[in-house]
Amino acid sequence: MSSHLLDDGLHGDGPVAGINVTPMVDVMLCLLIIFMVSAPLMGPQAPMEISIPRAVGSAVAEEQFLLTTISVDKNGGVFLGTVALASDPTTMAAELSNNAKLKADQIAFIQGDENIPFDRIVDVLVALRTAGVSKVGFLTDPRAEAAPAK
Repeated sequence: MSSHLLDDGLHGDGPVAGINVTPMVDVMLCLLIIFMVSAPLMGPQAPMEISIPRAVGSAVAEEQFLLTTISVDKNGGVFLGTVALASDPTTMAAELSNNAKLKADQIAFIQGDENIPFDRIVDVLVALRTAGVSKVGFLTDPRAEAAPAK
């Protein structure tokens, strides 16, 4: 009977019944170190500063400018060519949807003063979208030189 007690799988030449946890612990420690190193990189980061680039462009024809260009001046006033539009996006959308040229071409251009808040441009974009204009371009100063690449 004493030989039977030695053949319990833990000692002797028989099959091993226990699990070797050393490789599992090694893998878990490696994963823990990887997650500890990468966790700070996954968190929210500070907002980035964005510098709007300048671009070289070609001149727009006078007729196209008057009928399809929406301008936003430094005070936030919105104009279609030289005609003033309402400041409210809903009323502006109604005024833009009455423009036959915008309806036919489905394209508009936006030019804005460089110092206006971006949410004013968003108001114009929302009004254009509500009016059914599907393509929008942004106009730049054709005489300006492009900003050097950094």
